[in-house]
Amino acid sequence: MDRLSSVLSAFRPKAISVSSCLFLEEKGHLPLSPDASYWLYMMEGELTLRAKDNQLITLKTGDGVWLASGIAFDTSLSKAPTENHSEANKLLICEYDFGKKALNPLLDVAGQWVKVERGDEIAQQLLSLNTLLLTEITQLRCGSQIVLERLAEAHLVHLLRSFMQAKKVQFGLLAGLSDAKLARAIVAIHESPQQAWQVASLAQQAGMSRSAFSGLFKSTMGITPMAYLTLWRMRLAAQRIKRGESNLALLCDELGYQSEAAFRRAFKKVMGIAPGAIIRQS
Repeated sequence: MDRLSSVLSAFRPKAISVSSCLFLEEKGHLPLSPDASYWLYMMEGELTLRAKDNQLITLKTGDGVWLASGIAFDTSLSKAPTENHSEANKLLICEYDFGKKALNPLLDVAGQWVKVERGDEIAQQLLSLNTLLLTEITQLRCGSQIVLERLAEAHLVHLLRSFMQAKKVQFGLLAGLSDAKLARAIVAIHESPQQAWQVASLAQQAGMSRSAFSGLFKSTMGITPMAYLTLWRMRLAAQRIKRGESNLALLCDELGYQSEAAFRRAFKKVMGIAPGAIIRQS
């Protein structure tokens, strides 16, 4: 399995909303859910987004930005809109559901975003998909909502793949998968979580010394290799329990735990609740 598929096969993104927003006021507000991921694309005009920490993102026609998770933005236009609104400021908003933030490794880094400017190589790679997306949202026809959602999902996968190839993300899972050596160890964990992995065996997968691997993994991913292994196992377990798999003995065996008691302890420590609580919620 390839680097990106090893994640998206377990945590598949789903487009829950694809819409365009027209900004007519010089100042405004754009509230985006922290439990969702977003692709924002400036269809027309120019818009500045200001976060609470005063971080600014300015989008001109043809620019886009990927937000790992949404935040509330104050918005401002570069110039006051005309009375007849002939100079529109229109933003495409694709909202994605990756599941609960606590379960999805792609949402671990709060406030992470990547801007794609109109002339970037990534923008050129996405041009054909982007054109289809814009055509569909400006010329609504039968079945447009379904087409828009599938196009937006394909667009996101291409976008994340391009980020990895260009090493656009410097910290977190995408950064780890962007590094050829780390990626081999991360994919090994994703593909075989039941294996009794140790730092030495993961370092061997990466083709690195134990110390060099541990240091690079921690500085890139923010946690140790063994902590990531446990986190991945527990996230898979929580997801499967939510889907109705209530046989914990079978589940802990498939995720590499020798006893159900050890599995329950690890689950409670990582997820903050017992497996039974998720079963009852489901």
